[in-house]
Amino acid sequence: MHQQEANDYAEMATKFYDQQNYQEALKYYTKALNYYKKSQYKDEEANTLLNMGNVQMELKNYPEALKHYKEALQIFNNENDGLGEGYCLTGIGIIHEKSEDPEQARDYYQQAINKFQSINDTERVAIVHTLIASTYESQGSWEDALHNYQKSTKTFRKTGDHERLQVIAEKTEDIKGKRLKFKISLNEAILLLLYLSLLIIAESSILFNNVQAGLSLEAVILFILLINSSITKSNNFSILLRSMMALPIIRIIGLSIPLLQIPPLYWFPIIAVPLFATSYTIIRAQSLSRRDVGLILGNIPVQFLIAITGIFLGTFEYLILQPKPLIPTLNLETLLFASIILIISTGLAEELLFRGILQKNAQNVLGPLYGLLYTALLFTALHIGWNSIYDLIFVFSVGLFYGYAFYKTKSIIGVTFSHGISNTFLFLIVPFYAPILYSLLHTLPL
Repeated sequence: MHQQEANDYAEMATKFYDQQNYQEALKYYTKALNYYKKSQYKDEEANTLLNMGNVQMELKNYPEALKHYKEALQIFNNENDGLGEGYCLTGIGIIHEKSEDPEQARDYYQQAINKFQSINDTERVAIVHTLIASTYESQGSWEDALHNYQKSTKTFRKTGDHERLQVIAEKTEDIKGKRLKFKISLNEAILLLLYLSLLIIAESSILFNNVQAGLSLEAVILFILLINSSITKSNNFSILLRSMMALPIIRIIGLSIPLLQIPPLYWFPIIAVPLFATSYTIIRAQSLSRRDVGLILGNIPVQFLIAITGIFLGTFEYLILQPKPLIPTLNLETLLFASIILIISTGLAEELLFRGILQKNAQNVLGPLYGLLYTALLFTALHIGWNSIYDLIFVFSVGLFYGYAFYKTKSIIGVTFSHGISNTFLFLIVPFYAPILYSLLHTLPL
């Protein structure tokens, strides 16, 4: 068989495919493939396999479709063809979605997005985001579905794709209607309040020097969360419980590390290691992308304004707690080194978990308002150790502010820097200038 004849077969197969005559299309693609496999035209072989996968998909023969997509993917990968890889990964994702495996589908969809982004195919990226949105919609994860539809909308507006914009607008309105009607079950609401109460009791026990009882209760909370997340029928509730498991894990590991011989500044990165590890595990388990957890720049001026609030927040919290400085002397080199530690270990580590993961999951269960409120309460509970009712009120207010900022901007960059800068002023800068600060306060008119 000559190449022209093989190309004719492939062209004929495409015509049959367009006419929805899939059996004939498959027959001619097979003839073309027999030639391409014996030739050096690997790109044509991969494209034919991809098309055969599409035909088998239409015939609902998913095992064969998956086989063709994977064979094509391997060839496209060898040929460094990002577009072809993206198409194959999308097809594999669709098969998993049709097989009612949305988490696995999202994993392949995200891989497809990465391929399309590598070749700057923004339209394909937007299309795949609509597929991701549909998987979340099928699970009742309204916030995640809306978020991904919104990502697609921006691109389709730029390309002038009014047809797809209309479809997304209809889906968005439908989701918003479903979200308004959705109500968390009474049992789930009681359980969430119970877990919050148990965390508060455990943290209080640790505060009042009954560390063993506190750690035991943290272990019990972890075990119950694990069991509860395994047996619950609600996917969103199960995901929220699994992400909440990070809280007792962090406290157990943090208190189990012998920190007494280590300078206080280095406690933060030590405790941040399991925090990052836990967040990474949750992200992988939920097939979350960098964008899903807010690791995007967003609107830079807005993020900058959010970040500089850390100056005022840190100064104000110092007036409440008045901690000793974490560094022996204040100089530029020491300040930069210590502030980087705090920004990464407290700002990024905590905001990734609380806002990027916990709040997102809580809002899928409780809705935007109560999800934000519940996350702020969890955030506050882990600050009981400071033994200050005024600081708990302050932390709760900051948690609401950070949560709202993340909800509106979909980015944790601003709140990460605000959190890190706040702790920089609280622990590194203001303690050295406290006399000046108090003298200024005394000069203010009452």
